[in-house]
Amino acid sequence: MQILINLTEHTPIFQSENTDPRVRSLMERYIKERFFDALMYQSEVQKDFAKWLEDHQKQSQANLKTKRWEIRKIRQAAEHGINTATLYREMDRLHFDARNNIPNKQVNHELSHLIDMTFINRMANEAQNPDVPVTQRQGLMLFGATLMVGLRTSEWQTARLIRDDPPLLDGESAAYPILIVQTAKTRKEDPEPRILVLEEFDRGALHMIEACIDMTREMNNGSLGQLVSGMRKAMLRLAEDAQTQELLQHVDMKTARKIFTVESRREGRSPESVSAALGHTTTNNLRWYAQGDIYCDRLTDIPLARPAKEATLKIRDPLAELNERKQRQGETPLSGYPDLRDRITPDAPASGQTNSAHWANQLLGGSGND
Repeated sequence: MQILINLTEHTPIFQSENTDPRVRSLMERYIKERFFDALMYQSEVQKDFAKWLEDHQKQSQANLKTKRWEIRKIRQAAEHGINTATLYREMDRLHFDARNNIPNKQVNHELSHLIDMTFINRMANEAQNPDVPVTQRQGLMLFGATLMVGLRTSEWQTARLIRDDPPLLDGESAAYPILIVQTAKTRKEDPEPRILVLEEFDRGALHMIEACIDMTREMNNGSLGQLVSGMRKAMLRLAEDAQTQELLQHVDMKTARKIFTVESRREGRSPESVSAALGHTTTNNLRWYAQGDIYCDRLTDIPLARPAKEATLKIRDPLAELNERKQRQGETPLSGYPDLRDRITPDAPASGQTNSAHWANQLLGGSGND
């Protein structure tokens, strides 16, 4: 039996004043027993329920703690349900959003769908047009390179590409071209450089990275700002409608860094791996970068830089650490984190350390790159 239903309309078939309460109760019981599981089994219904719940909570007068409790309980039920993976992902997203008040989430979500291979190809054609001002063409090129490696704009000036005879890093099975960069926005007085492995980068992609390094090395902040402004002007010409043009008003170089994050998560990389590639020390700040649709397939086929494998092991997950501390004290685990009470040992070993940063520091302080 097929049920045709439009969830956006609500026209009662029985007026409440003309229906005996017992009759209505029997009908509601029938619907609940026969059709609840049949409907919730459908992934589209699970998505629609998540949207309904999100709208419902926006109108609700309940406090944030109660709203988060509702989402956690539904997520917990979905985690143990049958064929409820869609519902679990949607509740995980809502719980993430409820826990972290991030501005422009909707804009970031829409940009994560807008910038796909079709859009990138149009950017490339614009960058190759000799009639386009040089600053705009350079801005588009830097944006495209940032989509692949996720650097902060200021970090391009410190980047060093090792493409010929790269070293074999600890934990790697083969030697790949690497990008060494001095991490910006860190509290450390003498921050370690980070290493990005360019495993799937072909000659053309490596040449583009090298060109951006050469282009930005001697630029001051004003020149870099002109690249950002020029890139945005060029992109606005690519808008096919007013809605896209409005969306592109929000684009800057951080957008490319966020798309790098979203595409990396779409590829199935762990939060720790993506955080290491971005130059973070914990997974906390990932929420500022992954505000896009990370559950769909990748929308681009460009190569993505990844961190050295040992660098990922050094990334902290503060919630996982809190979960472990709570269980050491005999408390129940955090929702969404595993129950570790049977596996916790009093003196757990610390994460492995690597000496990769030591020689990377030497390379950054060297005389140049071949």
